[in-house]
Amino acid sequence: MSTDDRIRNRRSLRTPLIILGAAMAIFFVCFGAYLLINKSFLPHIPIEFRNVFAVMVLIYGVFRGWRVYSEYF
Repeated sequence: MSTDDRIRNRRSLRTPLIILGAAMAIFFVCFGAYLLINKSFLPHIPIEFRNVFAVMVLIYGVFRGWRVYSEYF
């Protein structure tokens, strides 16, 4: 396989990975925001732990979004 073929194959895999990475980043940011906003979700978990978890999920979503952006753009 020549180098041109490998580059062409890598480009064909790029678009689905961008979409998947962006979708997961958006999901984590939305889920973290939902946990912070909706106090009735997961009522059996203490509020302090739920808020810490929500902030960690938000930070992870932003981190994933930054990695997708820096890797593909």
